[in-house]
Amino acid sequence: MKEELGFFQKPDKISLVSDSVIVAYSGFSGLSIYNIFTGQQLDYLDPKRNPKRSLWISSIDAEDLSSIYMLEARQNKIYVYNYFEKKLVKEIPLSLDSETSIRVLGGKFKVYKGKFYVELSPAGTPMLDPNYYKNSGKFIGVFDSAGTLEKRIIDYPKQLTNPEGYFVPDNYYSFNFYGDKMYICFPFEKIVRVYDLESDWNNFQSIPIPSLDYMEMDLIYIPNKFLPNEIPVEVRQISAKVSEIVVDESYLYLAFAINDNENNDRFREYSTVFKFDLKEMKWYAQNEPIDYYEIGSFAGVSGEKLVFLDAAVVIKDEKFINLATIE
Repeated sequence: MKEELGFFQKPDKISLVSDSVIVAYSGFSGLSIYNIFTGQQLDYLDPKRNPKRSLWISSIDAEDLSSIYMLEARQNKIYVYNYFEKKLVKEIPLSLDSETSIRVLGGKFKVYKGKFYVELSPAGTPMLDPNYYKNSGKFIGVFDSAGTLEKRIIDYPKQLTNPEGYFVPDNYYSFNFYGDKMYICFPFEKIVRVYDLESDWNNFQSIPIPSLDYMEMDLIYIPNKFLPNEIPVEVRQISAKVSEIVVDESYLYLAFAINDNENNDRFREYSTVFKFDLKEMKWYAQNEPIDYYEIGSFAGVSGEKLVFLDAAVVIKDEKFINLATIE
């Protein structure tokens, strides 16, 4: 990667907006745009240095380069950045009541057909609280283009709302859209849920996920309530998380982040991608996972290539855009 406009690392959210361009966001270092074939940095923006007000971006999504949507958690707003004009062109306030908030870091956020789908949190209940998921209720808010809340959809699974024990809270799930359907996956359910956007959201179709020996999908329980200061990151027992879902007319891709729950000498995380043929109803998967710090975060598919952004800058100084195939 060739960076001349700004230093980027530790990606939190990545959108592949065309066959050749990645839009990436990091709460650590801002928004950065790259050509995936040359590695050239096309644009860079640090929202925290916005001249009017420092922006605290929770997540981003991009339909195209003229509309890069940035979810601002402290102001409950969506900011729209235009790559071609090199400026923020719109800010959209979200209508939230006093009992609802947006996660400051790592919340899920997607834009589809003029509507905003935002992960919502119960105000006053931190994620470390065992009642967080139960208190969240229907946790995805659907907002129109003006920021008005139309409805709330989907409850967290019973594994989170009524767990058998304590577990490490994390963003285990991910969701995306294609063809007027929402695809959402909590890996411990061992299915991908498929909702029709015109439905009442009470029912869904299920796509079963195959089990592999190298990945623990069941929610891992721990003896006591999770306290970050008492359990070092390298010894935390965490089941697989869905880091990204990508859907097109032919295939569904699930990218998993897999914690190393056995070797505790240092923190290790692995990445693996499953590919589901929507016509043949058949899964393809990697024989073994790859170290996350070697391949990076899954961004999407360009042609027949899987695209990864390797910009963690943990075990090496160089950054790469990696292209891979499933054979």
